[in-house]
Amino acid sequence: MLAGGGVAAAGVAGLALVGCGDDDDDTGTATTTGTAATGTSASGTAATATTAAAKPVKGGTIRYPLEGMSSGDPPTLYPYENLTYLVQEPSSLHYSRLLRMKSGPDISSTDYTSLEGDVVQKWEQPDDLTHVFTLKPNLKWQNLAPMNGRAMTAPDIVNSYEAFLAKSQQANGWKTIVDNLEATDEKTLKFTLKSPFAPFLVANISQPGHFWLIPVETIDNDQVKTQPVGSGPWIFDDYETGVAMRWVKNPDFVDAAEFPHFDKVEASLLKDPQRLIQAMQAGDFDHVRLGGTVYTDAHAKADPKGHEHFSLSGHGGFWFNFDNKPWNDPRVRHALSNAMDRVGILKATDQTGKGDACSHLSAGLDPYWMSPINSNEWGDYAKYWKYDPAESKKLLQAATGSDTLKVTLYANVDRYGAAQQQLSELFQSTMKAGGFDIELQYMEYASYIQSIFTGKIPEGAVAAGPYTGTVVDPDNIFFTEMHSSAPRHNWGGTPLPEQAELDAAMEKQRTLLNLNERVAFIKDLQRRMAEVMERVPYTMTAGFTYTQPWLQNYNHVVSYGMHTEALSKAWFTEERAKKG
Repeated sequence: MLAGGGVAAAGVAGLALVGCGDDDDDTGTATTTGTAATGTSASGTAATATTAAAKPVKGGTIRYPLEGMSSGDPPTLYPYENLTYLVQEPSSLHYSRLLRMKSGPDISSTDYTSLEGDVVQKWEQPDDLTHVFTLKPNLKWQNLAPMNGRAMTAPDIVNSYEAFLAKSQQANGWKTIVDNLEATDEKTLKFTLKSPFAPFLVANISQPGHFWLIPVETIDNDQVKTQPVGSGPWIFDDYETGVAMRWVKNPDFVDAAEFPHFDKVEASLLKDPQRLIQAMQAGDFDHVRLGGTVYTDAHAKADPKGHEHFSLSGHGGFWFNFDNKPWNDPRVRHALSNAMDRVGILKATDQTGKGDACSHLSAGLDPYWMSPINSNEWGDYAKYWKYDPAESKKLLQAATGSDTLKVTLYANVDRYGAAQQQLSELFQSTMKAGGFDIELQYMEYASYIQSIFTGKIPEGAVAAGPYTGTVVDPDNIFFTEMHSSAPRHNWGGTPLPEQAELDAAMEKQRTLLNLNERVAFIKDLQRRMAEVMERVPYTMTAGFTYTQPWLQNYNHVVSYGMHTEALSKAWFTEERAKKG
């Protein structure tokens, strides 16, 4: 991973709760289950043209459901204070980052090591601790008060960074890595790290859902919550609660000569799967993110001239408060894993046939992830993932004196939708064979996020649901969800005896600058995590996205930044563009 005197950006699959994606092929059907990262040089220059065989068509309004079956109203539009995907994803339409992921017909939708400049023209790494970024010329804030189209400078970005550190829960992952950020002149930024950090460009600089470039003037006047002003490809126009969010093209966007091509964006907040499929069938949506649970129906009703895209992304499972017995006993956690019929659950939930299971890493997070179902790399540790109800009961008997355990399972379905409810009901019905007598308890999203999600779980209960959505590097998972210092580690209560050992391993992987060495170390760490089983990961259905035949040059990216990285570079056929 050392290239050109700089540390390569390691990683593959960001933060929030839901994600899906794909990868185009010549048949119009795309399949992606993760692509091995080879690393990318930490020095580079911004791309100057989109990848396309045809001349772009300008105009039209692109319409699509903002989050597919997980759409909904955000609490506010301020991404530093609201980590939910409902805020982070729309942010990519009007805000910028320093770097962004590339998209193209020959780039995997989960290749997070292929980067290009967002507001940055050039980036270099003169030594292991220093990253220097040069801004693009003619960079401006959007022409809205209070910025009024003035130039964006390096000192502006330093001010945004200081606000990010003060306001965002994500900032902890930067404070432990970055020693200093300074503007050496109006166009140059210099990051100095505390120690070598392998995935800095991927896990930090280009990561959507972290350091958005927000003018501090809009933070100081509270405008950021309702009327965002950024430097991104589109300008926020309006937000109709429960209906849609809308944007108009930013004529002063720094890459406006190349993209975006659509005049307007209308993101529906509709989430009912049947209504989404009906709208797709009627042609009311140009782009629709759905899910593996409705694939059969959607596929039958979609125009076969359109394109289907599949991917694995996201991460979910069970987690615990270790002060609640018997969950501090590893035998009970292993019993829960052995009671889970991952193959059977996928057959019931994933109509695409392309789903898989999470390890303690996100499914599809190549080259690091090892499938609990399909990988032969586990060796003796494969027993911890095996569906074995008899073994589950035996472990429960040894740990508790009974081969049956009554459990309240907390979950959320008002945001995570029908797919999460189906999954919870499958746990309830199928895990009885392994001795788990489950009562379901659904909690409203806001209360769930503030309590259950962060390990505040009552006696006699566990929780299950998504841990995070798109993840660009294992470090995202380790230092968002699992490490003792993580701002919202899901586990609660007294740390397990093994936590210090796991913390040390998670810290070590950050320093391994050779990609092959880092991959091998993280695979060994997954085996150890299976032995500890501090959480019990479950299955992941394949993300499914459909694009209409009139949407051209759409190359999907599994990212909260996909609106900039993929949609902004797409365009309509001339006939569709004329319809507005």
